Amino acid sequence: MSENNPTLLISNEQLARTGSPEAIARYLSESLSHLNVSVKVLIQKLPDSNSSDRKRLWAICTCHYSPDASLIAEPIAQQLRDLELDGFKEAIIRAQVRGEIAPDWVLQVDLTRTEEMLRDWARWGDIQSIDRLLNECLAPQGLQVGTVLKETTLHIFCAWDFDQVPQSDVPAKDNTVASIQKILENLAPQGLTGATIYGVKSPELQGFIPHESPTLALDHLRDAPVWVHWLELPAATDPYLAPSTTALANQKNRGALTFLMQRLLNPDIDSRLATGGIRVKLCFKNELLHIMTEAVVCPRQTHVAGTIEEMLNSLNIVGVSGARIYGRRAGQNAPLWSYGIDFESQRPMLEAAETDLIAVPEFQEVEATLTAEEMEVTPEETLSGWDWWRQMLQRGLCATHLFMGQEDDPTPTILGTPAHRREEEDNHTVPIALIWGLLGCLLTLQVDWMGRQYFPTSPPVQEVATEASSPAASDAEKKATQAAILAAARSNNPSFNNPLLEEKLALYQARVEQSGPPDILIVGSSRALRGIDPTVLKEAIAERQSLSPEEAAALEVFNFGINGATAQVVDFVVRNLLTRDQLPQLVIWADGARAFNSGRPDLTFEAIAASEGYRLVEQGRFPQGQDRLYPHSNQFDFSLGAMSEGLSQGYQEANRWFTEALGEFSALYQKRDRLKSWLSSQLSSTLPTQQESNPEEDPQYPDVELVASEDIDRDGFLALDLRFDPDTYYQSHPKVTGAYDQDYDSFALAGQQYEALRRLMVYLNRHDVGMIFVNLPLTNEYLDPVRSKYERRFQNHMQDAEDRYGLVFRNLAKRWQNRHSYFSDPNHPINYSLIPILLKPSGLLLNN
Repeated sequence: MSENNPTLLISNEQLARTGSPEAIARYLSESLSHLNVSVKVLIQKLPDSNSSDRKRLWAICTCHYSPDASLIAEPIAQQLRDLELDGFKEAIIRAQVRGEIAPDWVLQVDLTRTEEMLRDWARWGDIQSIDRLLNECLAPQGLQVGTVLKETTLHIFCAWDFDQVPQSDVPAKDNTVASIQKILENLAPQGLTGATIYGVKSPELQGFIPHESPTLALDHLRDAPVWVHWLELPAATDPYLAPSTTALANQKNRGALTFLMQRLLNPDIDSRLATGGIRVKLCFKNELLHIMTEAVVCPRQTHVAGTIEEMLNSLNIVGVSGARIYGRRAGQNAPLWSYGIDFESQRPMLEAAETDLIAVPEFQEVEATLTAEEMEVTPEETLSGWDWWRQMLQRGLCATHLFMGQEDDPTPTILGTPAHRREEEDNHTVPIALIWGLLGCLLTLQVDWMGRQYFPTSPPVQEVATEASSPAASDAEKKATQAAILAAARSNNPSFNNPLLEEKLALYQARVEQSGPPDILIVGSSRALRGIDPTVLKEAIAERQSLSPEEAAALEVFNFGINGATAQVVDFVVRNLLTRDQLPQLVIWADGARAFNSGRPDLTFEAIAASEGYRLVEQGRFPQGQDRLYPHSNQFDFSLGAMSEGLSQGYQEANRWFTEALGEFSALYQKRDRLKSWLSSQLSSTLPTQQESNPEEDPQYPDVELVASEDIDRDGFLALDLRFDPDTYYQSHPKVTGAYDQDYDSFALAGQQYEALRRLMVYLNRHDVGMIFVNLPLTNEYLDPVRSKYERRFQNHMQDAEDRYGLVFRNLAKRWQNRHSYFSDPNHPINYSLIPILLKPSGLLLNN
């Protein structure tokens, strides 16, 4: 590039922000090309709008096979919203297989600009939205603010942004008040009658987090404000703005009620701005309130239904005797789930309302049609080799009469098959099904007979574990470990979609049955799993408190650490998997700020919540004698959701019975593991080998920990002989900064994780079980400025929890920042260096 002819390189994202369809298509293709997805973008003016700034964006994604909507919905939504397109109301993503006209799935994305979404919530008095708007509007002037809401008064603390204006004085009163007054009068927040504006010094506002304070926390400031100004807001004189949002919701105000529900379902404002969050649509019909919730990924019923039900019970809306809650993916017409609430025991009325859902116009998506030329991304091509073979395979499958090809018919029936075609097929369906079913049974019997000859019956397995050579372990320890492993193998516990959790639960149950509940239970994530060895902890306690050999031998400690465990996981394990007679005397929770981030997806807990074991816990069927997670009324629920769940449970029981019967009848079924291994070895020998990737080296999955090659001991501890050396560690591991660490994504301490801590502490206090929370050490390589900021917020939060709930908070985060040999990686401390610190002050552990 010459100096006289400079070239300006513009990225696809910058071009896409201009609203060019071709640029937007190239921008989306950057993230979809690896899926072989072609993208075409069209712009359509909405039919119900006369203004030029209400448009719809179509993104037609064509591919040989349709990708799962749940995999690409949020990334595409975030990409489109990041563009901040002007004049667009929504985007419709159509995914369709190449050569077909009907879409495989449709997704709707809200393209309302970020500022407009913030103003909409701020109009209803949302404190976080007001705080965000004030900071964004005042940032060009070098100002930063913190806001606190107390009753109907907004308290605003103003200071210079220390990063932009490094000075300790306060901003000028007149200019600051004028700027804030203009913003607040334009917003006119509902129910807020006045604002008190304070001028403070910049260092005072550092670390002052007013929006997390339930009350006006002026005592957090070391010095008094330099100046104070009172500002009257429009709600003080306007009778329409004077009532609070909650009061309007009680009067069936749809706007206020919609805001309260959306705010409750979207606690993390950053996540809502990124993808559009969970949207709510309301409709009052007779005495019923219909509530439709939708998002780019269908909202979970367990999260939405209970939250809205609790809010409606507290509101007590006049003239509403029941509610119906639905959930769907944005862009769908039919809900994926429904949930009924009856305030006055009028179930027949609720059931009748469900059949009228289709007639509710507020819940119907705006239909729009495109011509075939518009939907076609690429011209029709001659069949390639793969397409030709695929077509031949389709014809072969259709020739068996078990499969039916999809025809393009302008008048399809309700089942999607032309009427004349269905009449012809109905005459042959039953005989063909019987013939093929008989052939399938004969083939199954033949394979079972051949498998019986090939895999002879093996002798019964002796219940003796193979002893591994370990010179450091005694025979007694080996036998105890073997007994625990055998107990885990023989456990009848249901699956929780977490093998480590299942193994530890079986070990814990075996330990309790053998010697009673432990004195100390260690919980947490992999940092606790690797960081605190129960054996070393027992030895240290015995030495410090001069216990006799008999007392030391009687001391029991168990490590229940689980990879990726959050506060929700710990709460679920202690409150719902352990019965009351299995509770310890003391719980040591060893973890850090990441376990309390309510802003990021809790993948570990979501996997557990989707398991068979979690369902049994909810129903009160596991463990025996434990209360249900969510107790319901004794009345039978005739809703479609409850009936569907009952049918699903019946199907699972029938499937379990059939599986047991098949195991008794079939000889090969009992050897299915050997058959699977044999088939795997035969197939793998014909395929080229591929070097397996190490998930620990993938920066996208920082929480994944490999334990398949390691075994936990009988106390639940996982020993790893590793030492952290920055010079060699980062040669094989990427260095991920806090700004890009998914564990701190949308960092928020107020939410479901902190609520889990509250529930757990109430439960432990009720049963006289002590709690020590240990904020584990971190290296200076890990504690960059971003993580340090979140760490300070977390420590303040836990100190408040210490005063409120009576737990003991031990802050060791900065104990050994420069002693890298005390760690196995940047954020996992080693057990031997940690134990002495846990025992200070002397006797703390045993006295709890």
